[in-house]
Amino acid sequence: MAVSGHPVGGTMRRLLIPIALAAAVLATAAAGAPERSSTLHGTVAHVVDGDTVSVRLDGGGLERVRLIGIDTPERGECYAGRATGAARALAGGRRVELAGDATQDARDRYGRLLAYVWVAGGGKDLGYQLVARGLARVYVYESAFERLGPYRNAEQIGRRRAENVYRGCGPPPPPDTRCDPSYPGVCIPPAPPDLDCGQVEHRRFRVVGADPHAFDGDGDGVGCEG
Repeated sequence: MAVSGHPVGGTMRRLLIPIALAAAVLATAAAGAPERSSTLHGTVAHVVDGDTVSVRLDGGGLERVRLIGIDTPERGECYAGRATGAARALAGGRRVELAGDATQDARDRYGRLLAYVWVAGGGKDLGYQLVARGLARVYVYESAFERLGPYRNAEQIGRRRAENVYRGCGPPPPPDTRCDPSYPGVCIPPAPPDLDCGQVEHRRFRVVGADPHAFDGDGDGVGCEG
């Protein structure tokens, strides 16, 4: 740009930069784009999957929201359906508050709003609930998010679930071959060697099948009764 045929000097550039920035801020506000730490309110219109929901905002418009701090299995992967179903049960059709995080971007590369989803009627954090149920992993993208501490605590709860995303899916583990199936409910190794009741710690246990150690001498289905 030139004024009276001369390049713009340093003073003029310093004046133009703030003006340009102010114009950009006004344009962003006019488009309704939220700040990183903004709070919005609306109703969940659709649960896309465990970590993404569509929210109808009170001021109008539909926002696709990616939950901050978690990652759930993709469609077709192990636990994907369960994570989506849990998110739907917890938040589907419910009033929510969308809270941004100053440590994270306002949107991801797909244009989705990044936010914590707080569900009305108890104020539960949807992401935290899914992690605590073992249906989502804690996910840190580039920098730690504000609620990382509580989410790590929820992760410990989720990991203690009998079934969780950290264990993954697959066939059940093979039966313990160190335990003879004739003695369900206790673990007694198969013969050989042959054992007698004085060599095992169990008493009055169930006996089925072959009874290779002859613990059930009277055949009543109970071993080592004495």
